[in-house]
Amino acid sequence: MDTQPADYIESIINLLKEAVFVYDENLEIRYFNEAAERITGYSREEVLGRKCITILDQSVCLNNCELCLTVKNGFNSEANFTSSFLRKDGIKRTGEFQAGILQRDEAGTRVVVALSDITELSELRKELKEVHSFSNMIGKSRVMKELFETIQNVAFYDSTVFIQGESGTGKELVARALHHASPRAGKNLIKVNCTAFADTLLESELFGHAKGAFTGAVRERVGRFEEAHGGTIFLDEIGDLTPSIQVKLLRVLQEKEVERVGENITRKVDLRIIAATNKDIVEEVKAGRFREDLFYRLNVIPLHLPALRERREDIPYLVDHFIKRWNDRHLKHITGVAAEALGPLLDHAWPGNIRELENVVEHACVTCSGSRIQKADLPGFLSTRPATAAATAPDKVKRRNWLTREMVSEALEQHNGNQSRAARQLGVHRITLWRKMKEFNIPV
Repeated sequence: MDTQPADYIESIINLLKEAVFVYDENLEIRYFNEAAERITGYSREEVLGRKCITILDQSVCLNNCELCLTVKNGFNSEANFTSSFLRKDGIKRTGEFQAGILQRDEAGTRVVVALSDITELSELRKELKEVHSFSNMIGKSRVMKELFETIQNVAFYDSTVFIQGESGTGKELVARALHHASPRAGKNLIKVNCTAFADTLLESELFGHAKGAFTGAVRERVGRFEEAHGGTIFLDEIGDLTPSIQVKLLRVLQEKEVERVGENITRKVDLRIIAATNKDIVEEVKAGRFREDLFYRLNVIPLHLPALRERREDIPYLVDHFIKRWNDRHLKHITGVAAEALGPLLDHAWPGNIRELENVVEHACVTCSGSRIQKADLPGFLSTRPATAAATAPDKVKRRNWLTREMVSEALEQHNGNQSRAARQLGVHRITLWRKMKEFNIPV
């Protein structure tokens, strides 16, 4: 194999789109076709006689990669794998490798490798496969990507995190993500909704109480702070705490110790505190309803959760997520949302945020008589409104970025190719639709 194959065989090999090269038992390249030159950027003269690591990513090649093992294994050994490789210009690409023994005898071993550059395909698959989520939080928008990155950056540290956002934006999901990405993940995550208890009971719930501390305290009780020892406590709707409990919480933050109600014994607690509120806490401080010193103690790592109307581009992904969740719990199978139904979903202001959207999707799944949710399946306050009634000019401009090939094709099909009507259904200008058709290679 040190000599070139017969001319007609080489001509056939050079017609292939795949890079084909042959290397020996010393991992030295002995043959390199024209596609290999084009895909790797190396000329045949530059690689013949050199190690195969010349074109492989050194970070994955430690004399134990799939190609090395193909040489070491038996006569019929084959390898099919995906790995990165380096072009001559230093650009890292993704390749799909198929390797097998071409020759093994007293003259030596020859392994033939077919390499396909699947970089773009790999990135597309990753994009399609990716749920655009982080710890069950769904989002592809810039603000959500920044939030995911922040969570990953701060989760490792024990600093107090203060989450602010409207009701229904997913504050508990952020707290859960922070806990499970932290060194405390193996310990308890204790969640307390500060509005779920009467003022007289919340103190006992948080700090515990001694037997006989008050009427009905027939036995001692461990509070939520002690339950969270070693782990994390999430205090939701902290903006509603009474002044007396605010003082006690300040001590927990400062000293990491608690006292049960009706008891004067101090108990140390090792925990991380994550707090959240849907109120404008700065205004609460100005109004004197929330202690300023407590606010500064809580606001070490501030996180803001955007309202759903501030990240409308995430709505299609959230809708798909809720449909899949609904499908997992029911026998009826919903495949998706029709383009005409997506318009009202994108236009609505969503004062209840993600929680409201989830309820709307559940309503639509229940009322849907076909496999795809139609506009008529939406609740009345959505389905009876024109698709563009609630959309502001900036929203219409952004909407063109949300259009998919499927949405455009479906709208055109429903209106027998009438672009004006299809554009009206999608809530975009006809010129915008025409441009998207060109972009998606849909016949104009």
